[in-house]
Parts: sequence; C-alpha cells; structure tokens
Amino acid sequence: MKLLFPKKTALNKWARHWALPGLLCATLALFQPRLEQSMVLHMGVEIPLLFILGWLTANACGPALVKKLAPWNMAGVPGLTFALLVISLWMVPAALDYAVLSAPVAIAKVASLLAAGMAAGLSWKPAGFIVQAFFTMNAFWMTFVVGLLYREAPLQLCSVYLEDEQARAGAAIMAWAILALLLWVPGVLRKLRD
Repeated sequence: MKLLFPKKTALNKWARHWALPGLLCATLALFQPRLEQSMVLHMGVEIPLLFILGWLTANACGPALVKKLAPWNMAGVPGLTFALLVISLWMVPAALDYAVLSAPVAIAKVASLLAAGMAAGLSWKPAGFIVQAFFTMNAFWMTFVVGLLYREAPLQLCSVYLEDEQARAGAAIMAWAILALLLWVPGVLRKLRD
C-alpha cells in the first residue's frame, strides 16, 4: 500500500482506508455472474464476502460514525440483531432462488448484506464482551446447523441449483461458521487474561 500512497496526506489516508473495500467491491461485481452459477460459490464465497465488505467499509468509516449512531445502537445490540437477521434470511433456500431469478431481489441481497456487515462492524466494539459472545455463539450455532441441514438434506432445497451442489454448499457454510468462531476465540482469550 505504501507504493500506491507514499505520502501521508488526508487524501492518501482516506484512500488507504477505502482501497480494500473498493477493490473487493469491484472484484465481486466483476465475478458476480460466475459466483451465482454455483450454489457453493453463491453461499460459500459471494454472501460471506459481501458481509465482510460491509464490515471493512464500517472500519473505513472510522469511530466518528460509531459515535453518531450511538443513540440508536445502544451497546451494539440493534446493529448486531439486524446483521444476524439478514444473515439468516439469506440462508433460506427460497431467498437464494429469488436472488438468482430476480434482479430486484439480487440488488436487495447485495444491499442488505453490505448493510449487515456495516451494522456488525459499527456495533462490534460498542457491544462489549458479553454481547459479542452472545451474538457470536448464536451466529455460530445458527450458521453451523444450517450448513449441516444443507449438507444432510435428502431433498433438493434450492430449485435453481443442482442437488449435488447442496452438500458442498452446506460444508462451505459450516467451514465459515468454524472460521468465524476460531477468529473470535483469540480475542476472548486475550480479554480473559487481562
């Protein structure tokens, strides 16, 4: 990044913060048709990356936005609740079908996942350890169980994808749940030591 933005000016600082979310957004837009051709790529790559992009965008906004939202985002609970609801919506098979078949629903999917990632990113620090633990464990179990259901379902759940893709998509969802939990645990251990 230093090669792209060598001097520390206000514009370069702004560009550094927004470079990663902007690059990820452009990449996702470029590969969006390919990502939705496969259930594994749709659920295992596109949806998580849209959420992560929202989180990175929240980090790029900085603490000023967190302060402005504080009256409406008490202890991060409303933001994390919104994020959890949006994530759970896009795990529903019919929602995935509509997102592939309908352009307005696809736009709503992208917008809602970006907003969910931003809400979670802006709510994480204000939430504190107990609220973070509550939402992390709920998101982990919900995501892991949904992945398990996709993997083990005897019937085809999504009509726009082949049945054999379902098990791999379920495994990808389970992997994301485990990864998120593993990324959260070191922070927990640091807090317990302090």
